[in-house]
Amino acid sequence: MRINILTITLYATFCLTASFQCNKCKTGDIKLDNTRSWFPLKGKTSLPFFDNTGFLTNFNLRVIDTTEVAFNDCGNPYNYEYLKTTLYLNTTKTDSIHFNLSSSGWLCMNATSGNNPNIEMCNVFGQTQAGVIAKRLYNHAVGGRSYQEVILLLHNQGLLDNIDSVFIANNVGIVGFKYSTKKFTLQ
Repeated sequence: MRINILTITLYATFCLTASFQCNKCKTGDIKLDNTRSWFPLKGKTSLPFFDNTGFLTNFNLRVIDTTEVAFNDCGNPYNYEYLKTTLYLNTTKTDSIHFNLSSSGWLCMNATSGNNPNIEMCNVFGQTQAGVIAKRLYNHAVGGRSYQEVILLLHNQGLLDNIDSVFIANNVGIVGFKYSTKKFTLQ
């Protein structure tokens, strides 16, 4: 009799705790959504920009637009897509503008000069709603070209301001930035 009560108690405890467990082993691939259109740069290794004096500079560009395999908590594999874009502003690669796009439109951006942060933010698309450090602009001119949809990313207060603004345009990518004393716009 005592063994039956113990068995029933253990079984009831197991059922109760199992019913409150969350499903930690989610399955399915994680893909980028339509926010991928902000960085259609796959296959490019440099971007040409004019500075405010009219001088043309080709900045090195690194684009990683790929799918990787990861494993969930139960050891089951799944695929996830991500996109990373880095524009190098000098030959030593200590000054750069870097974007990292992952699922659900989660976009992080940082700009560094001398390996020191100038601009740092995540949830860029969400930040445009507040409009304090990121602003969404429509039919906006950057340099001599007009773009339908642009996001202006501003310098973070308290950080170095060698890179103090960056423009990205939907369906184009990085279209302008201020670096040191010069403004650069995409050719």
